[in-house]
Amino acid sequence: MRKVTEEALVKENQQVIRDYLSEQFRGFEVTDTPNPPLSHMFIVTRSAEERYRVKVAWPQISDRSNTSAKIKQLLVIHDVAGRMRGKSQGEYFSWGNY
Repeated sequence: MRKVTEEALVKENQQVIRDYLSEQFRGFEVTDTPNPPLSHMFIVTRSAEERYRVKVAWPQISDRSNTSAKIKQLLVIHDVAGRMRGKSQGEYFSWGNY
């Protein structure tokens, strides 16, 4: 039962991040690739020349204390979208503790 609950939490938190990125990067396509237990990479792309990436530490997504509401709040507080835009093309912003 614990594993199902953890999977549900992870899926919900991943969706919160997708929704945040879709809102912050209007007109961009959002794709993502999980790499448990290390990280989860989210990429927003408008064209080959305009692509931003964030690598989220797996504990940031899977920690039981990080509810979907808290993840949403942290994305805003940490200005994840702004920090992603601050990176050069091809580089990624790392969010969370590894």
